[in-house]
Order: sequence, then structure tokens, then C-alpha cells
Amino acid sequence: MLREAFEYLTTPCPPLARRYGYLAEMVALGARHRRQRRAWAPHVGSCRRFIQDAVGRAPRGGRALVAGSGLLIEVPLPVLAERFGEVVLIDMLHSRSVRRQARRHPNVRLLTLDVTGTLAPLDAALSSGSSLPPPSPPDLPGERFAFALSCNLLSQLPLLPLDAIDRKAPTIPWAERERFARSLAQTHRSWLARVSEQASLFTDTESLWLEDGAVREREDSLWGLDLPPPDQAWDWDIAPAPEEDRRRSLRHRVGAWFTLPVPAGPAPTGP
Repeated sequence: MLREAFEYLTTPCPPLARRYGYLAEMVALGARHRRQRRAWAPHVGSCRRFIQDAVGRAPRGGRALVAGSGLLIEVPLPVLAERFGEVVLIDMLHSRSVRRQARRHPNVRLLTLDVTGTLAPLDAALSSGSSLPPPSPPDLPGERFAFALSCNLLSQLPLLPLDAIDRKAPTIPWAERERFARSLAQTHRSWLARVSEQASLFTDTESLWLEDGAVREREDSLWGLDLPPPDQAWDWDIAPAPEEDRRRSLRHRVGAWFTLPVPAGPAPTGP
């Protein structure tokens, strides 16, 4: 607990990201990884092998983007730094451990950014009682990226915004919230394809609750996004009992795509 408290108090974080729970989520994720390192090891290994395979399909040099770089648990940063002329790590905040790792590679740059462009408009809308805002992903400076990777981000994008909506505007109908969540996921997919020559992605696609080895509940994690069958897939035992539940274990199904197909039509711009 002391380590988590120290990390929370000393990690640089934009005030809005702190208020919406992104810092607390990052600290909790690091603590869970330390507790469940052995259970997570197959997932981490699969992620790193996938990234190495995906990077091998991109030409050397140029620029690489990692969206949702997080704590770099799943990201083999030296592989990316060796392959590309510049590597840009994007997330809502960057921990001190990530900053230390980045400093070891002179061609790695950290960018603190909301890839959906939604958080500040959402905060304003919830304060004023306005409609939920459309996603507005940022234009990134510099030439187009040769390679972009979205790291276990797609399914997570709507979660903390939806928590805020539930707290601050509980009367907003679920159908409107669902459209908002779906637009975040769909726009993220389109944005990756827009900013890069090769857009790769891995994300959890389904959540399973298991008890006595049997699946008791399952829930889709893709917010209605229509994706082809993944190039690679594996299971992630993210919370073996009693991590979240005394009897039940949480398992994520993970899918990974080397090259995201460009959507047939324009991404939705709002709920």
C-alpha cells in the first residue's frame, strides 16, 4: 500500500486525468501485475511476441506510434527503439518507471495525450448538462507514422468516461451512453489507420467469469465494433480468484491484428 500511495502522490498527471481516475487506474494496474505476475506471464509473452512479429512487417526507420503505452508491461520498447528512427509513446500519463525506460533510448519520445479528444469536452458537457460530445482524435505533428500500435486500449477507452457519466449524469439513457462508447471505439480504429501506414492492434475481445473451471458469465468487450477474425488470439487470466471475487476468476480473450482493415464508411462523429 505504501508503494501505491507514493506512486499516486508523485506521478506527474494532468489534473483532469487525475480527477477522472486515470492515475488511480494506472497505479492499481501496476499493483495487480505485481500480485499476479505469474498468472499474467503467458499474456505478456504473447503480447511481446505479437509486437515483434508486427514490427517485423514494417520497414526500418521512419516513425512509430504506441497508443496506450501504459506501464510498458506488454511492450518490448528496445525492439521498437532499434527498429524505428523515432518512437512516440502516447498515454494519458506516464509513470516514473516509464520515463526512466524512455530515457535509455534517445529516439523515444513521450506524449501525454487523450487519443479520443473527448475528455475535456465530456467534462464540460457533464458540468453544463449538454449532450455527450463526439470523439475528436488529435492530429499529430510531423510526418505520417510508418507503424502504429494500439495496446490493449480499444476496449478500455469508454470505461472511465462511462463511470463519470454514471456519477455525474445518471439520467442519460443507456442507449445514448452505448452510442457514445461505440463511437469512441470506432473512431479510434479509423484514427489509427489515418495516422499510420501500418496500424496494428491488440485488445481484449471478451470477458469471461469462471467458477470451478466453467464459464458462468461472458461479455463482449468490443462495443459492437465489427472486426475480422484476429491474426493471433490468446487468453489472459487477469484476475484469478480471489483477486476480484472470492470464488470466481476473470479471464479476458485477447485478439491481435497485424494490419487493421480500413472501415468501409466514415467513422461516426457523435452519439
